[in-house]
Amino acid sequence: MRQRAYDFYCRHQKMTVASIAAFLNISPPTFRRLRTEWSWPPRAEALALAAQEEPAESPASSAGEEVQGTLKDAALALMSVTRSRIDALVVEQRSKKPLDHDKAARTLAAYARTLTTAQALLEQESNTRDDTGHSETAPSRTIEELRDELAGHLERIVAEEEARGSDGLLV
Repeated sequence: MRQRAYDFYCRHQKMTVASIAAFLNISPPTFRRLRTEWSWPPRAEALALAAQEEPAESPASSAGEEVQGTLKDAALALMSVTRSRIDALVVEQRSKKPLDHDKAARTLAAYARTLTTAQALLEQESNTRDDTGHSETAPSRTIEELRDELAGHLERIVAEEEARGSDGLLV
């Protein structure tokens, strides 16, 4: 039952925490306490980790839809997860448990670098767009176009290799 609840927690974004608690027949505050005891990561982080582990099984991919994400969306998601982790660290610092302050300082430094990187990504996204909101780069190509281009390059390489003699020189 716990494993199934974790599956809902990290793989079904539309299922709310309250509905997962109802599935377990417990109250939402009890579910929050159990999540802490079970050492489950924050929801956003769990969803991101599950998406990285099984990209082929994502609902959009299985439905044949093309998943569209922008650099801005990725940076905002990164900032959101990082801020939630900072909030969790602050709560941990306020608890009366003995803490390793050096580890907390290193963790905060890593979070600061992450937020700086996310801000740089947002600035990069805004710099690549002109006043009309269109990207200055070429439009993205479909996977079929990329396959065709790769096939052409490979055919050229194979033809060059076949034209080489036994000494490796072009004939």
